[in-house]
Amino acid sequence: MERVLIGCGGLAILAVLAVVLLGLGAILGNSDVDVDIEEPIEDILDEQDGGGESAQVQPGAQPDGIAPATAAALVVRVTGPPGTAYSGTYGTAQGGMTPVEGVLGAGPAEYAVEAAGGAFGEVRAVFQKSQPMPGMLRAEVLSAGEVVAEGSTSEESDWVEVNWSP
Repeated sequence: MERVLIGCGGLAILAVLAVVLLGLGAILGNSDVDVDIEEPIEDILDEQDGGGESAQVQPGAQPDGIAPATAAALVVRVTGPPGTAYSGTYGTAQGGMTPVEGVLGAGPAEYAVEAAGGAFGEVRAVFQKSQPMPGMLRAEVLSAGEVVAEGSTSEESDWVEVNWSP
């Protein structure tokens, strides 16, 4: 008989705990905030991406990453022997780092640096050869068309890092 009473006491504790947790869940789950989630996630992501435009700038084209008229255009340029496969990241702490990969052609690869809130912070670019290949891999930061920072490596499978702060 004593064993049955102990078992009933344990069940009673579990029942009280369940009621308390359910009551707490009902209180926390009942919010006055009305959230409208009908906008598709694709529309939200497109707005954040700025319309899904490519990060690569064609030679002679105006870079996309221009801040308001007070800031100069910043571009990261990668050069090396044609056929050199590379990968890396570039950007700012405020605007975020953008991963890229590609194969160099006859001309350089250029990437516009996005300004966060109209202000550029330190620009950082890190690139490496994806496959061992002889020749110089060079990374440059350009401000208003002028090279303001550069780095290079002649190692077959090394990386190059460039930092610049306006």
